[in-house]
Parts: sequence; C-alpha cells; structure tokens
Amino acid sequence: MVLLGINALLHFFSLLVALLILFFPAADRVDEVSNDPMVLMVTLLKAGLALLLFLVYIVTIVFFLMWMYRSYENLPAFHPRTSIKFSSGWAVGSFFVPFVSLVVPYQAMKELWRKSEPPGAIQFGDLAPPSFFPLWWAFWIASNVGGQIYFRIMVEEKVPSDVTNLVGLASDLVAIPAALLAILVVRSIDRRQTEASAALNVQFSQPPPPPPPFSPVST
Repeated sequence: MVLLGINALLHFFSLLVALLILFFPAADRVDEVSNDPMVLMVTLLKAGLALLLFLVYIVTIVFFLMWMYRSYENLPAFHPRTSIKFSSGWAVGSFFVPFVSLVVPYQAMKELWRKSEPPGAIQFGDLAPPSFFPLWWAFWIASNVGGQIYFRIMVEEKVPSDVTNLVGLASDLVAIPAALLAILVVRSIDRRQTEASAALNVQFSQPPPPPPPFSPVST
C-alpha cells in the first residue's frame, strides 16, 4: 500500500511536469534546452521522474504479486472444504498472459476477496465485492494501455512532442486513481483476512471439552 501511494504521488508530480511542458514546449527539444534555465529544469524533472516512476513501478508490481500469492495461499486455511477456482500460481501468472490478463486477474481478485471471509460467517450465495473493485480494474487497464502507448511513441519519436505530452498527461490522469483504488482493494482483502485469521485463532485456542464425571466401568 505504501508503494502504491508513492506511485500515485509520482504520477501526480509527473502530471504537473506535463502541464509545465505545455507552457515550455522547448523542453522536448534538446538543442534548445541550454538556452533557458527554466526549460533545463523542466527537462531534468521529466527525465528524473520517468526513471523513478519506472523503478518504483517494477518494485510495486513485485510486491503486489507477492502479496497476492501469499493471500491466495491463506484461503485453504480459512475454508478447507471450499473449492478454490484459481491456484496461487495461476492467479499471479495470469497477469503476464496476453488477453487472459484482461479478465482472469480480476476474476482471481474477486475470488480472493470472497474466500477471505471469516470461517463460519453466514453467507447467502456469492457475495459481490465492493463497488470500487470494477472501478479499480477499469483504471488499471486504462493506465497500462496509456502507459504502453506513451512509452512507444516517446521512444519512436515519430509523433509531435505536443501530442506525446498530451498522451503522457492522460496516462498520469488515469494512473493516479488506479493506484489509489488499488490501495482500497488491498486494504479490503487484508482486513477480511485479518478477521478470518483472528476467528481461526479463537477456534484453536478453545480448551478441549472436560472429561466425564466418572470413569467407565471395565468388564
């Protein structure tokens, strides 16, 4: 959750830099950078933020998938008699399979939320996750698509700089709510698993039934 918050903050600063470039378009032209200290500052901010965002994004993905895998590993302990549709490995690996990554990870996250309820909780059918789950997934998809488009047109340098800047600005706009909604998703599942774990501890800590008041007569 901390890393997701840092992602949202960095995208916010990247958004501000993109707005600055709208007023200093020469920041995207290397030959004009040395003529203006303000343009130089904006250029360095843009490059530094892009590198920092990439590094933090990679670390966040690693920690997010580790958390998801371990959370899935907890499910059999909460409901040992309930079948689990996705394995821990497939729930994580589905993020890396083309086209499958558009659907299966979200289904796995919904199952993770449902099966994380405390043992013995009254349940009538499959409970639907909170309303911010589909919002998170929509912003997550939009953020990844926007980020990939921005990276490709920036590397190829075949698109005018003002268009590239607008694509980057739009990518930051969807990345911020995607990160904030992901925090809500993680916190929601973590809270349910904490309650489920506490319920298990109560069950295991209960003393055994007392012995009978008399010993059986042997024959």
